[in-house]
Amino acid sequence: MSFMTDNNSIRPNFAEYQVIIAEDEPMATKLAQGALKLMGFRRIFHAPDGLKALKLLKELDGDVQLIVSDWNMPEINGLEFLKAVRKTFPNMRFVMLTGNANKDFVIAARKYGVDAYIAKPFTPDQLKQKIEAIFRL
Repeated sequence: MSFMTDNNSIRPNFAEYQVIIAEDEPMATKLAQGALKLMGFRRIFHAPDGLKALKLLKELDGDVQLIVSDWNMPEINGLEFLKAVRKTFPNMRFVMLTGNANKDFVIAARKYGVDAYIAKPFTPDQLKQKIEAIFRL
């Protein structure tokens, strides 16, 4: 994995990272893809539900550095997807998107090791800030 230097700091080269976006809403998917592209991510994969996202993760042999997932999706929801990911990839960086960021959601997401969560609707800058925080940039 190579790193780019920027203002004397070492930052990961996001162009080499693989990202899965698990999201069933087309507009939220486009917004997340756009924000990731602006950050330098180039290898962005999309799945419309958690089940397809798990299949995609297997097809990529777990070589994924970031997952951005919706909470409410068909097949299996974001929390079930997060639980499944954590069983095999306990350190996978995982950002949860939700239209319902209530206390119970936050408690459940934290219990299963979500790295960050963002309430919908979100801005590209909010997603960028969360991702930079979990990569500690």
